Order: sequence, then C-alpha cells, then structure tokens
Amino acid sequence: MERRNASESTGGKQSHSHHRRRKKPLYRRIRHWILKHKRQIAATAAVCVVAAGGIGLLIRQQLQKQESMQITAGNSHDVGNSYRELTYKGKKYRYNSLVRTILYAGIDEKDVLKERKQYAVSGRADSIALVVMDKQKSKITILPINRDTMTQVRRYSMNGNDNGLYTTHIGYAYTYGNGGKVSCENLMEAVSLLLGGITIGDYVVTSQASMPYINNLADGVTVTVPNNDLAEQYSELYQGNKVTLTDNNVTPYLQYRDTEETFSNEGRMERQKSFVTAFINQLKQMSTGTLDDKWDELGDMEDYLQTSITRNKYLDLVTLIKNLDFSEENYDSIPGKDQEGELHDEFVPDEEGLQEKIIELFYEEV
Repeated sequence: MERRNASESTGGKQSHSHHRRRKKPLYRRIRHWILKHKRQIAATAAVCVVAAGGIGLLIRQQLQKQESMQITAGNSHDVGNSYRELTYKGKKYRYNSLVRTILYAGIDEKDVLKERKQYAVSGRADSIALVVMDKQKSKITILPINRDTMTQVRRYSMNGNDNGLYTTHIGYAYTYGNGGKVSCENLMEAVSLLLGGITIGDYVVTSQASMPYINNLADGVTVTVPNNDLAEQYSELYQGNKVTLTDNNVTPYLQYRDTEETFSNEGRMERQKSFVTAFINQLKQMSTGTLDDKWDELGDMEDYLQTSITRNKYLDLVTLIKNLDFSEENYDSIPGKDQEGELHDEFVPDEEGLQEKIIELFYEEV
C-alpha cells in the first residue's frame, strides 16, 4: 500500500515535473539557447558585419564608377596597353607611336549642339571619319566609317546609367550619351573598340548648321561631283562637274541621301570623300599664317561645334598637316558588306580585312 502510494506519489511528481517543462516560458528557452550557442552567434554576427560592410563598399565603388562613366564615357572601356603589341598570322607587330588620330563626326542635328540632362535623346552620327596622321610615313590617311557599321557600342539609360556594351549601329554611340562630352567620348570608345582598342587622341563633332562655316574655312571647296544623287534638285551638281560649293548647296551635298533607297548612304559617302579630299588639299595650299588666323573663324561656329582640340593643339596640327602628304589615294575604307537589317541598313566589316587594315594604319612589324 505504501509502495503503491509511493509509486503514485512519485508518478504524481513526474507528471508535475513534466508539466512544468512543457509550460516553460518561451523567452527562457530562447535565453537558454542563446547562452548555449553564444560563441557561434558572435562569430556569425561578425561575419555578417564584415559581409555587409563589403557589400556596402562594393555598392559605393560601383556608384563612384558609374558616376565616373557618366562624365567620361569614352574612357569607360579601359584597353590598357593590350593594343600596344599583337601577333597576326605568325608575325609580331608593335603600335606606331608616331601616329596621331582625330575623330570627326557630323551629327544629324540641324542647329545648336548642346549637352542635355537627359541621356539617349541626342542626334545620330551621320558621317564618321578617323584622320590618321603618320609622322613616320609622312602621310595623312582618312578612314571613313560607315554610320551603319555594326559594332560594340556602350548604351546609357535616359537617366545616365551605364547599361553596358551592345552590338548595334556605330552612329548611335553619340545618341546614347548626353549630347555633349559623354556623347563624343562614347563615339570615340566605339571607334576604338572597332579598331582593336587603339587610342584616339581628339575629336571634332559638328551639326548640320556648321557645314557652310567649314566650307568657308577653305574659302569654298571645289569638288568634282561623283554621282547624280542631287542632279534633279541642283542643276550644277551632276556627275563629273567641277563646282565650288557655296552656302546654298554645301549642306545637301554633304548631308542628303534618299531614305527610300537601300544603301543610299554609300552615295553620300562618295560626295563626302570628294569634299574632304579637296578640303584638305586646299588647306595645305594656304600659308601657315593664314591657317593660324582660321582659329578665330572657328569661334563663329562654336554653337555648332564640339571638340577637345585647344588652340595650342590646333597650331601643332597646322604644322603637321602642312608637312604631311595627302592625296585621294589616302582616302581609305573599311572592307565589308552591306546588308538589310530589321529596321535599318547594316554594314558588317570583314574581320580579316579589318584586322589587316588596322595593322597597315597603326602598326609596324617587329
């Protein structure tokens, strides 16, 4: 009887003890668990703090990098010195350090060129050409670049965020910027990427309104008209005719193309070739003093001009242009083919031919 009562009493205590453990407050169980695992918790917290700090630093660095890219888009692609030396078909080549380059672009803006707060709303680069001045070979080469050339171009969102590189028409490189320095340097980067990462020294960008001013810098450019694209609208602009361009016809001569006709940009590039060839040769015939004075005339077109060239650079260029040879044979081209795209004509460079052109213009065999 006592044993049974003891058993019952014990059973009662066990039941009561079990009941107390089951009803133990949640906060006490949490506290007990924390005390038991405090070292692991401290270590985990330290890792989280370090990770959070690292992520914060990375975000800050990316924001700083983004801000830098918005200021100097053309420098956002860091080619380093990778272009300095190359090997092609078993031969080694070294970059010719005596080459100086200037990128020219004509933008399809009819009036003033101005920087905008909003990105990706500027005009398109209608005409693009790289002026290559080689002191070693004592010659100037003009390398026109079809605006429809398909290549890597850096895109920016409308608020200026860098969306990376995409393959598209090179003429849009200017469009994706802010209509100012970012657009100019973005176009420089696209041309550099197209040409294997070579450096481009300076840029000159103009709007359509600048064309009469440019023509007058050479006191009126005399050209031999290469095609009949404008013969119906301008009776003097028929194929084979030699004519001195004026304020009235220079803009259509350089800018017009029939947008309804496939690959009509080719005809425009022919006319631009005749103009650039004559323009350079007429400048070369001027005295150094006359060319120096032309700098002041550039001030008349400052609203239609964007350039990285300072007066001192300009004076150096005058001397360089005077001392280097140039002829129509030095007006080169990038090998490739035209094809119809989904929305616009496309020009696709021949990779092997382009690589050989790059070596020819910018390198010397070791």
